[in-house]
Parts: sequence; structure tokens; C-alpha cells
Amino acid sequence: MSELRITGGNRLFGEIVISGAKNAVLPILGAAAAIDGKVRIYNSPDITDVNVCAEIIKELGGKTATENGIMDIDCKGICKTEITKYTACKMRSSVTFCGGLLGRFGEVSFPVPGGCILGDRPIDMHIEGFKALGAEVTCHENGFTARGRLRGADIALRFPSVGATQNIMTAACFAEGKTTIRNPSREPETRDLAAFLNMCGAKIQIKADRIEIYGVGALKGCAYSVIPDRIEAGTYLFGTAMAGGKVTLRGITAEELGVVYNILIKTGCNIKCGEDNVTIKSSDRILPLESITASPYPGFPTDLQPQLTAMLSLARGQSIIKETVFNGRNRHIKELNKMGANIHEDNGFVINGVPSLKGAEVCCYDLRGGAALTIAALAAKGKSVIKEPEYIFRGYEDFTRKLKSVGADIEFYP
Repeated sequence: MSELRITGGNRLFGEIVISGAKNAVLPILGAAAAIDGKVRIYNSPDITDVNVCAEIIKELGGKTATENGIMDIDCKGICKTEITKYTACKMRSSVTFCGGLLGRFGEVSFPVPGGCILGDRPIDMHIEGFKALGAEVTCHENGFTARGRLRGADIALRFPSVGATQNIMTAACFAEGKTTIRNPSREPETRDLAAFLNMCGAKIQIKADRIEIYGVGALKGCAYSVIPDRIEAGTYLFGTAMAGGKVTLRGITAEELGVVYNILIKTGCNIKCGEDNVTIKSSDRILPLESITASPYPGFPTDLQPQLTAMLSLARGQSIIKETVFNGRNRHIKELNKMGANIHEDNGFVINGVPSLKGAEVCCYDLRGGAALTIAALAAKGKSVIKEPEYIFRGYEDFTRKLKSVGADIEFYP
């Protein structure tokens, strides 16, 4: 069994360059399958999930090549519209291929997706969106098949689902007439997908409370640079706040960090911002947060909830975090408590800050939970072992190298 071995207690000093956003590049790669031509993606992170997307594109009949963060994609030769269980089970984001394939070819078959186990993660809103656009959808035990010529529709989402918004938006580029998505995802990554599609010839307008898409029938290739990963940046900032030290993140701004920047200020961290960098300096225990809720953008991102939970485990007092997006995003709690944290669930995560954590053997159950355990281990006294860290590599480029570059004592053993 693979593992990360970490000896905690080192303060962190130096610089880390932030990679392209996992949550932005994956839907862009899914949409690329809808383009009868060549696409070049700059700032593409070298992570497992991107490699799975490349595998899906090749499985469908397309071509990909990656070098130095530049990914070239040619989907002209796509001749299949069925995503196999073999590739779909590797990550949930494989579902983002459905909207583009349905729009371009008029059909798509998709199995039950895989990915991190975070509780209930249905794809019913994706299916409802395809139906609203005029597709005939047949659901079965192992997935669904959608077929039909698409037409514009007025679609109101009962929850601002990121994936459903992105899938419907991509499919609607091929629909006849105008499509309006109400109560859509407002995440920066959704805006990034819209910007990419517009460069490919789409006509998408993002309003305050809706997204309007005017069908264009076909999309052309383009060159596009992915936005920086605000979740990766938040992870390293929270880790520095826990371990202490001074770290500068390159390629990210305070504006792109959003609410994360404000949280760091509230917890007493010393933050300075430049035009394309953020520097954090930490030398003392952080202040607690009375209450914070993980919710859709512009709220605090659920993908940073485990890392914030870890950081607040060392705060000077009690904090409460409520998770409203994934009802199963809690498996890191038990593992953090093995390291000496004092956390329990009572209408949220009640975190009673402790003076220090201790090294322990813990298990990584999902991507962000694994990142949380890692930054906790950096701050803990003694040695920690994190089992099954491959989850982490799904979303963090050069994870161990970047941490070692700022002084962390961390090694990966495959």
C-alpha cells in the first residue's frame, strides 16, 4: 500500500507556483470533445484527473498530447458517443463529457460515474437538463442514454449544481434557439468554461441570476489558458497558517482567492498581496471562527472545508463549520482526531482548538480530505503516515515536490 511519510514541525519558507485549476480544466476538456477541430490548453495541470480525461478523449477517437503544461487536443476523429465504465469509474468529472457529446452528435451513453465518496452525488439535474433541451433520456441500472435534436429551453435548477450547469451550458451551444439557466452555478470555474466556449464560437452571456446561451450549431477550435487553482492556493495557505513560516504563492491574486482571503484575515494571519502573488506569514496560533458554512460560490468552497477544518483544529478556541454541499464530506474528522484534534459532529463540525497535534498513521479517503491530513501532519509533532495518498494526486500537481521546496519533510512511497 502506498503512503506519504511526513515528519512535522518544520516551518515553511519559500515560494510555490500555483497550477491551473483542476475544477476548471476538467469541464473544458469535456467540452473539447464537442469541437470538430484542434484545441490548445495552456496552464493544464499535470494531475491524475487530467490524464483520465485524455484517456477518455482517446477512447472516443480523439487525440491528445501534453508537454510543459500545454495540452493539444484534436477531437475531429471522434467516432464514439459511449463513455465506458472503465474510464468513467475513475472520476466523477467524466460526466462533463455528456453535454458536448449530446450536442455535437445528438446522442451519448454514460455509466454511473466514480470519484471520491462524498455522500449523495446524484446526476439527476444533468438528466433533467438534457430532457428540458429535448433529449429523450433512458435511465437504467448502470447509467443513462440520451438522444435527440436539442432545442432551447428555460431551465431552473433547484440547486446551483456546478456540474449540471456546465453540462447544460455546453449542450445548449448546439441547441436551436435560446437557452436560459436560472439559479446556475456562479463558480469562477463555470465562468472559465463559458469563456472557453465563447472563444470557440459560442454565444454565452452570464447575468447576475442566470446564464443565457444562444445556440450556434457548431464550435471551432481555439487556444485557451486555464485560470489558477484557488483550491490548491487555499490548501497551501492553510498549511502555512498551521505549520508557521512565510510562503509566497505565485500566479494567484487576492481577488481570485475570494472568501478564503477574508477568512485568513479573520483568523489573524498576516497576508500581503501583489499583482500576481499572495504572501502569508504565520508565527502564532490562529484565531477561531465562530461559524462558517461551506456553500456554493460566492460562499466558502466545499473543496476547502476539510483543509479549513484541519487549520481550525489548532485555533485558540472553538469554531463551527457547516457543510451544505456534500453530506458525506466528513471522513477526515475521525483521522484528524487520531492526530489529537478535538472535533465532533453536532449540527456541523464543532472544532475545539488544541495547542498541538501529534503524528499518527491515518488513511486518505478522498482528494481534499487527504490534503487536509497532509497539512495537519506538517504541523504535528513527530512522524505521520498517510495511507493511500493517490487520491491527493488527482487534484494537486507536484504535491510533494512543492511542499518539499518550502521546507516540508515529506516523502511519497509508492
